[in-house]
This record gives sequence, C-alpha cells and structure tokens, in this order.
Amino acid sequence: MKTRTLLLFVLSVGFGVAAAIMANNWLNQQSEAAKAKAEGDTTQVVVAAVDLVPGAPIEPIHVQLKDIDTRLVPPGALTTMEEAQNMVAKNNLYRGDVLRRERLAPVGEGSTLSVLLEPGMRAVTVRVNDVIGVAGFLLPGNRVDILFTEGSMTRTVLKNLKVLAVDQTQHTDENRPKLVRAVTLEVNPEQAERLVNASSNGRIQLALRNPNDEQDLQLDTVAAVASEPQATAEPEPAPQAVRPRASTIDLIKGTSQQQVPVKS
Repeated sequence: MKTRTLLLFVLSVGFGVAAAIMANNWLNQQSEAAKAKAEGDTTQVVVAAVDLVPGAPIEPIHVQLKDIDTRLVPPGALTTMEEAQNMVAKNNLYRGDVLRRERLAPVGEGSTLSVLLEPGMRAVTVRVNDVIGVAGFLLPGNRVDILFTEGSMTRTVLKNLKVLAVDQTQHTDENRPKLVRAVTLEVNPEQAERLVNASSNGRIQLALRNPNDEQDLQLDTVAAVASEPQATAEPEPAPQAVRPRASTIDLIKGTSQQQVPVKS
C-alpha cells in the first residue's frame, strides 16, 4: 500500500512540474509576441484558417489575418485580404500556413488542372486498365515510370513522372485501391511526344515508384519477354570415302571362265 501511494505521489509531482513548464513556455511566447508587437517588429500576413486542397478557391472564410515576427515573413507573402480574392490553391495548404503568391493562381487562368501544372509542363492522359494502372493503387501525386513493349521487347522510355489525376480526381484522402480508366501525367513537351508515340505504336505499362527513390536506371536495357527458341542447325554428315572400283574383264576358255584385272 505504501509503494502504491508513493508511486502516485511521484507521478502527481511529475505531471505538475511538466504542466508548470508548459505554462511558463506559453506565457513567455505570449509576452515575447506582445513585446515584439509593441516595438513594431511584427507584420500582418494572410494565413489559412482551414486546410485547402489543390484547386480549391480561396474564400474569405478560408483565411484570416495574423501578426508574425517580421523576420519570419516568407517572400511573396500576402498581407491583405483583398490579395487573396479570386485565387485558387496550387498546392496543399494547411491551417496556419502563410499564403504566398507562388502557391496561388488566379481563378481565370483556365481549368483547375491547368493551374496545377508547373511552368513549361504539359498534362497528357493515357488509357489504362486494372493491369496497366497498377491494380488501382495509383493516386494523384504518385510517381511512375513508363515501360514500352513492342513485340517481344520491353524497355523503360520515361522515368519519374508525376500523376496529376486519375480519371477526373485531382485530389483524394482515400488510400483504398480504385480501378480507373485514365491517368493524367505531368510531362514536358519532349516527354509528351515520346509518351504518345509509345502508346500508339505498342503497349505501355505504368510502374509505381517509391516517392523517396531518386535513383534512375543507368541503362535502358532491352529485355526479351517472349523470345522464341532458335532452331539449331544439325551438323552435316561427314562424306564417306569412296573406294575405287577395279576394272576387270571375263576371260572364257572352253568351259572355264575367269576374271582378269585390267590396268587403266
């Protein structure tokens, strides 16, 4: 009984000390923020009040103003609510993030998908099935390689492409596999030509990559996937030596007959 009482006492003291330390840190932060504001070392910026997905329009209820240390203001930060009007998010924005111009796009710049493209990039859609589409495990934001098969030969033609959308879905929080019929990839103009050419002249296969895998294949080796066995030529039989045939004549004397060799 004494051991249990002592243990509860020690835990109570530990929790009390931890709560006191946390409260002291919070008070220090508040006092430093108030002091910085009083000294004029803060800047008012626009921050996200809720989580926003790519392509989401910025509404007044989605943002708020916040005073932060001037030294912590990132380049391109919005400082007024008017600057956030008629804008859409290009990337994931989480609650408390400072809104910056490079992470937003005007509403009038085409479709939602077009504003998600990086400068100089294109969106190309390829038709897939349950096998080509990695059994439905592809999600927006994944990285894939493109394998091209022509006849009995397969090779990697494109690497580390970003998946922009699956079917008409540009963002999802679900991790369950879902069979889709089309996948939209982000490519540059040269990659777009190679992708369209590969899908038109043979079969393509999407290979899902680990997002942390930065290694690329050193050689685009060509592998025979259905090579037919080659017929081996049978060795020709060795020519047989022909023994020369001796020339003879038949010599008949009366009732006797004999063969006499004749020199050629």
